[in-house]
Amino acid sequence: MADGSGLNQNTARGRHFTFQSRSGRKYMVTQTISKPVDVLLVEDNPGDARLFRENLKEAGSARYNLTCAAHLAGALSHLDAGHYDVVVLDLTLPDSMGISTLNSVRMHSPQVPVILLTTINDEALALTAIQNGAQDYLIKGQVDGSIISRSIRYAIERHQAGERENRMAYFDALTSLPNRRLFKDRLHQALSRAHRYEEKLALLFIDLDGFKPVNDSLGHNTGDLLLQAVARRLEGCLRKSDTVARIGGDEFTCILPHIERAGDVNIVARKIISELNRPFDISGNRIQISGSIGASLFPDDSADGDELIRNADTAMYHAKKHGKNNLQFFGDSLK
Repeated sequence: MADGSGLNQNTARGRHFTFQSRSGRKYMVTQTISKPVDVLLVEDNPGDARLFRENLKEAGSARYNLTCAAHLAGALSHLDAGHYDVVVLDLTLPDSMGISTLNSVRMHSPQVPVILLTTINDEALALTAIQNGAQDYLIKGQVDGSIISRSIRYAIERHQAGERENRMAYFDALTSLPNRRLFKDRLHQALSRAHRYEEKLALLFIDLDGFKPVNDSLGHNTGDLLLQAVARRLEGCLRKSDTVARIGGDEFTCILPHIERAGDVNIVARKIISELNRPFDISGNRIQISGSIGASLFPDDSADGDELIRNADTAMYHAKKHGKNNLQFFGDSLK
């Protein structure tokens, strides 16, 4: 991934730094870089790019692989093609200007921290960009190798700290699946897209059959391990564009965008039912459970997210009444 600039420096270990996040929370950072830091510089001015490369060579605290892009489109292609630890971004590019440049990078690769490279006249814009998710900014002509190295290190650590906070807020601690909060946010986004492009969308509500007896007889630890195993199997049944979430207890939901017909939902539901029917081996116990699934469709059953959830829940209880371990659609008979 390096551009041949030879930015390989000695690794520093065991150095401690403290920084304060914008929320006021303080973090202790221990620098333990054991591999080169992959940096993507997005800068269309050859002179500024050359100066940045030369400054980075001066940084003796870490090793860097530097890749350069002169356009936003080229930067996004690089991000598609490989891994980067940080993006150093000029907001003024031939094919993008201002905050929209930052937004494009963050939407494309939210897992990569961004540092802005700006002029002193653009410092107000840089501060606005910080409020929009950038981790730090550097002013052209006012930095050296040590400042760049420190900014990169802090940006990576701040981003990781933010990711940890975000994970606690939006993901289920037990299964690592999206929680109810993130599920509703993704449902809102999926419905907006489905409405815009006149697509169908399915929502599945899954309740495990036989989980409570397992939890009561074998204990909560076994029950927790079973829920984790269920989560992994559910993930294996879905596409990358789908979302599976745990919304509480032994209840899970799935968002299935880009559905063409009800038969597509049947295929996914049969796969889920088949996976849940396979015995689970948990702590030496062979455990047999199943799943009752309710499905509602956009726009057939509703265009409102909360109503789609209620409809799928109603259909799930209908599946319970029909012997469990099956799929039921929310149709005219349940309205």
